[in-house]
Amino acid sequence: TQEPEEPASPTESELPENASYDPDSNTVYIFPTTETPEETITPDSLEIDAGATSLDVLQYEVFEDRAVITDFTGTDTDIIVTSHIGSYPVTEIGHYAFEAAWDVTSITLPDSVTTISEQAFADCESLSSVNIPENVTFIGRGAFSNCISLAELTIPASVTDTQEEMLTGCAVQDLYILNPQLGYNSWGLEDAETKCTIHALPGSKILAWAEENGFPTEEIS
Repeated sequence: TQEPEEPASPTESELPENASYDPDSNTVYIFPTTETPEETITPDSLEIDAGATSLDVLQYEVFEDRAVITDFTGTDTDIIVTSHIGSYPVTEIGHYAFEAAWDVTSITLPDSVTTISEQAFADCESLSSVNIPENVTFIGRGAFSNCISLAELTIPASVTDTQEEMLTGCAVQDLYILNPQLGYNSWGLEDAETKCTIHALPGSKILAWAEENGFPTEEIS
């Protein structure tokens, strides 16, 4: 009988960039790939909106096409986030940016913001007023967790993606969900001592969830 032929060894050009070939064992090893981190840049100007909270207490990073708020180090109680730093639009409130800013009572975000990242406002125990701009599409895990003074929140129609624990430990009593296709994603509402009222458009996914789980609801127009 004819012996089966050994498979041909792969050439270097045939291998993906994250692979290597061991000829002794005739084995191809695949290594995990990681994205190259973006490089931060120094903006030519630190101009911000008139009346916005100073960059002396708001830390930030600037990338090729946008700026990200990364930390708050001040004692201000009313925060107004600038829409731009020089020519760079502020598009993101970064991971843990305002975490445990206990004395902050209000935060005003600009329309330029599209992303509210993981635990961006977690443990802001005095926060009673915050807007989510109509260009925001993503709200990360635990973004408003333990905001025990936040009684009302509106999630605009632009939001299409949310993560778990968004409202865990939050005191929201009136939650407005303006995207009828936005479904519940373990936000933490089911663990609240008092069930909040869900306000949404007729036929919204969130209304169906609320009714199934015994939450008071109100249809809005």
